[in-house]
This record gives sequence, C-alpha cells and structure tokens, in this order.
Amino acid sequence: MRVKKIAALLLSLCFTNTLYADTITLFAASDLRFALDEVKEVFLKTNPNNKIETIYGSSGKGMHQIENGAPYHLFFSANEDFVEKLYKKGFVIEPSKLYAQGRVVLWSKNKNFNSKKGFENLKEPWVKKIAIANPSHAPYGEKAKQTLLSLKMYENLESKLVLGENISQTTQFIESGAADIGVIALSLALAPSISKGSNPDYFLIDSKLHKPLLQGYSITKYAAQSLLAREFYDFIGSSEAKEILKKYGFEVK
Repeated sequence: MRVKKIAALLLSLCFTNTLYADTITLFAASDLRFALDEVKEVFLKTNPNNKIETIYGSSGKGMHQIENGAPYHLFFSANEDFVEKLYKKGFVIEPSKLYAQGRVVLWSKNKNFNSKKGFENLKEPWVKKIAIANPSHAPYGEKAKQTLLSLKMYENLESKLVLGENISQTTQFIESGAADIGVIALSLALAPSISKGSNPDYFLIDSKLHKPLLQGYSITKYAAQSLLAREFYDFIGSSEAKEILKKYGFEVK
C-alpha cells in the first residue's frame, strides 16, 4: 500500500509539473541573437518544463508589431526610446528598464581590412559597398549614421551604403560579400559562429562619436498575468545574465 501511495504521489507531481508548464514569446533586437540564447539556456535549467521562444528583428519593427497586437510577452529593444513609447501608450506595463549599453564596430571579412587603420579603411579602393542597418528603425543603424556624420564622412559615402533590415541582416551582407565592410554590433562580432574564419578582426568605434546605445526592455500588457514572463524579466538583472551579456561586449551595471 505504501509503495502505491508513493507511486501515486510521483505521478501527481509529474502531472502538476506538466500542468504548469508555460511558454512565452520574446521579441528581441537582433544584436541579442547569441547572448540572449545563452541567457535563456541558463534560465531554463531551473525551469525545465517551460519554453521561451524568441523572434529577432529590428527594434522599430518590434515596436510596431506590439502596437498592432503581436502576442509577445517581453520586448527587448536596442534603445530605450521604443520601450518608453510603448509604455506611454499602454502596450507595456513597466517603464523601460536598462539591461545593457551596446557598442558598435567597423567589421569586414575582406583580407585587406586592417583594424589598426580604423575608418581609413573606408577610403580604400577595395571598399565598394558599406553595410549599415536601416537608421529609420534600427538603433544600431542610427548610431552608424551618427558616427559617419560626426566624422564628416556620411555625404561622401552615402552612395556606397547598403541598408540591412536589422543588424543581423547587415552582418550577413558582409559575411556573404554583398558588402565589403560595415558597422555592426560588437555582440555579433564576438559571436563564435561569426568571428571564426578569415580575418575575424574588428575596429571598436569610439562611443563619443554617437549617442549612447542604451538598451531597454519591458513586459507587455499581453503578459500581465504571466508568472514565467515576470520571472524571466527579473532574471535579466541577475549576475548570471549580466556575465553572459558582458561576454558579448555589452556594458552592464
């Protein structure tokens, strides 16, 4: 009888764990593609029955999707402005919370690229196409444009610019050879799957050349009753999550 009771209890616990398994969906800026995947992996080790799905894209597009009713539980933007706009309109339930400050780099896989030359690379004859994310909706593209304007190079180079939908696509343009060089997120330049191969070097752009890339996140009104969304929201501020973000070049407090 005792054995039967124990077996019944174990079955009950298994059923309870399955019953309370949850799934949430995040929208995250493309610069988080590798870092956030690692953060999720660590988080789910203590939440094995739950699932976190992620859609990566440009922050501006994510903001518009949430405004149009997309069922995302959390929004990770590459700036704080888009999160604040959603908060003022009632689409997210918390003010923008800073999770990191991003950095931009000049990056190329071309054998002629010399990181020690910095922006002088852009004047080289081998540079025909320069990739940046679209400044109209991608914060990393906005910072790339601000940098070129600060250097008084934008007007001369504008005809060479190739605009990516987001910073991930911008990186793909350079990887594939569709662009010779470009401005991408440091977090992507440091990702093992991207940095491997020929000439994986980069030039770190002085953050004084553009406005700070302060990156914020929040919980959407869609997720107001989701315990899992709240737990993951809190986990982003943990030392474990911060160490992963640091590994990918993000500056965290």
